[in-house]
Amino acid sequence: MINPQKPDYANTPASEERASYDYRPLERTQAAVVSVLTPFYNTDKVFLETAASLFRQSFQQWEWIIVDDGSEDPASLEMLGNIGKSDPRISVIRQSNKGPASARNRAFKNSTGEYVCLLDSDDLLEPTFIEKTVWFLESQPEFAFCNSWSVNFGDNEFLWTTGFERGAAHIEANSGPPISVIRRSAFEKVGGFDESIRFGHEDWDFWLSLANNGYWGYTLPEYLEWYRVRNSGRFEQLKMNSSVHHDFEKYIKEKYGSLEARFPCPQLRQPQPYDTISAEVSFANRLVKSGKRRMLLLVPWMITGGADKVNLDWVKGLIEEGYEVSICATLESYHEWLHLFARLTPDIFIFSNFLHLADYPRFITYLIGSRQIDTVLIAGSTIGYLLLPYMKAHCAQVTFVDLCHVEELHWLNGGHPRFGVGYQDVLDLNIVTTRHLRDWMVARGGDESRIRVCYTGVDTVMIDAVADRRRFIRESLGINESLPVIVSAGRLCAQKRPELFVEILSEAVRAGLAFRCYVAGDGDLRPLMEDLIHKHALESVVQMLGTISHHAWLEFLSAADIFLLPSEYEGISVALYESMAMKNVVPVMSDVGGQSEVVGPDSGFLVSPGPDEVKKYVEALSLLISDPQRRASMGKAGSDVVSKRFSIERCMSSLTEAMEYAHVLSHSCPRSPVDKGLAKELATLAVEYTRMSRLADYLWARRMNWLSFNENGRAPLPLEGIMKLAALMGNTKVGRFIYNNRVIVGVGQWLTRKLEKRQGGAAGK
Repeated sequence: MINPQKPDYANTPASEERASYDYRPLERTQAAVVSVLTPFYNTDKVFLETAASLFRQSFQQWEWIIVDDGSEDPASLEMLGNIGKSDPRISVIRQSNKGPASARNRAFKNSTGEYVCLLDSDDLLEPTFIEKTVWFLESQPEFAFCNSWSVNFGDNEFLWTTGFERGAAHIEANSGPPISVIRRSAFEKVGGFDESIRFGHEDWDFWLSLANNGYWGYTLPEYLEWYRVRNSGRFEQLKMNSSVHHDFEKYIKEKYGSLEARFPCPQLRQPQPYDTISAEVSFANRLVKSGKRRMLLLVPWMITGGADKVNLDWVKGLIEEGYEVSICATLESYHEWLHLFARLTPDIFIFSNFLHLADYPRFITYLIGSRQIDTVLIAGSTIGYLLLPYMKAHCAQVTFVDLCHVEELHWLNGGHPRFGVGYQDVLDLNIVTTRHLRDWMVARGGDESRIRVCYTGVDTVMIDAVADRRRFIRESLGINESLPVIVSAGRLCAQKRPELFVEILSEAVRAGLAFRCYVAGDGDLRPLMEDLIHKHALESVVQMLGTISHHAWLEFLSAADIFLLPSEYEGISVALYESMAMKNVVPVMSDVGGQSEVVGPDSGFLVSPGPDEVKKYVEALSLLISDPQRRASMGKAGSDVVSKRFSIERCMSSLTEAMEYAHVLSHSCPRSPVDKGLAKELATLAVEYTRMSRLADYLWARRMNWLSFNENGRAPLPLEGIMKLAALMGNTKVGRFIYNNRVIVGVGQWLTRKLEKRQGGAAGK
């Protein structure tokens, strides 16, 4: 998966540097669900890359029908012949040169799949492209075809996010590459491609022909297709020939001009109250399983954070131990670490990108069956816990484990560890990362024999390599060796107590302490923290770094002397391990969670929350800033603790032992089975809980927006809120009335314009 922030266009889906997963089909003779249609004409060796990307698909119930459209090049013909013989699912058909439209139609006539995938002979697919587009069409029957954002590579390199959401604007211009998955019924209805169009743009006409028959599509918000740009290609040559291109635009507008007023506009299904849960899937996509264990990891998201760094490290470690890992992210979010996880495994699924909420349960059980998963590990996914009975009922032979780092004081009466206790009867093992959390769960009714402590750790070799650059990094920051540096990192939220952090620094400056401070991280409370820094005149002392890469954070940490983190609660901060491993850094932290299991009096300072904690923090900072020798001694002691007890190697050994112990328990002391009827009802409640949680979160955000309006005189715009609320209300009479009433929509639009003018006027004043 490409990193949109720093795209590497050379690392294509056909690259040998890509992470792999054994996607071989259990049976190559199973009925095709997807027919891949490929026109071929004298394609050079890049066709081997196209073939590689298809063979690497996570969805293997395909047939590939290649129509050689009159190729004459001997090398191309030999290559095509070899590909055709390599797999019984591949058919090669030859015809005289009639153009790609004719070749696609010929391929379709010889296909059998319920879905067809358009794939040109030089383009590439990410491993999960077919599986996600097929599941989207299964989950959203209102749509007839599906593609994704695309990576354009070759003679021109850029990312393309424009898609079928443009609707009627397609009459003015095409949306992008022809790579798509289409329902067979829709393809048949329109009669395929117009074979009279031979010079290019036949896909543009095809999309509008589908629209003319009432069909339209959807573009998934992931970069799953790679379109090869060739300056000598048909489309590129056509674009350069402005007169021909202009004439075709005119032809399209004349042919489909009347379509604009009746352009199809299918909508994503919105979750309905107590939505119907279906367990039926019309295909299985069974994959070969080698001797490796297979694990499914359920996470809420893949974002910058300590728990996510642990997930990343553990996935990497398990793969190195011989596991194959699939990952499902269950929350809507901007998953900025997706590309980091994709470096380790291609089998990653962000549910909200391609699934209706009510289809989460059947997709999870489908995935478990498809991959023949051994272990399901739930790491912070609320709906993952709620669907445990459903998974247990449908996948009784699977081992179920959860991973918890910290009890959350103000969320769900303890957060995910509370779920861990509540769902122990369907979990084979709870894994926690501190003794403190184990004791917390036992005190709330957890069975201690089913709870295993596995500390997280750090890659000390990597830390040592960064630590060796300390002097160079300090020089690059303009910091002399005698000036102490304080650093902090984390999501800037209430848990990290940014107000207290600034108060500590302000009191330290008032006490005459000289230092420089860097804060890495972002979050809801960053604006508050910046305001407080300004209020206390700390701009010359404190620098906010925002979200930075992990490597950049380690470089700042290597330049530091003190790590300060006065959190309200923690498990054991990942940044704590990293700071202690640096040899020169001493932690000053709140005495909460499992921090005391790592930090001793000779390696750092722990401050108990209370009325005089600011004073204690300042005293600890004063001792360290005034005594460089003490800093050095404590830094060395902390490094020794981490290298002996919390190295990544020791951590992974503990984790794999726990996973094997979970398998032993699941067979020697299995949990009671769950009835499928009860499991379905519980899954219905899980989906309804998730729907209502989304609605509550949305309404809370709107409330805060209105409160902000009361404070500063700026009103939020109402139309989006009205329409989203109506959609979330689902199939209620009120919801349908609001969503479909043109008068209400019109009033909302009018009110929006009025408020925009008001806000503009207020801003002008």
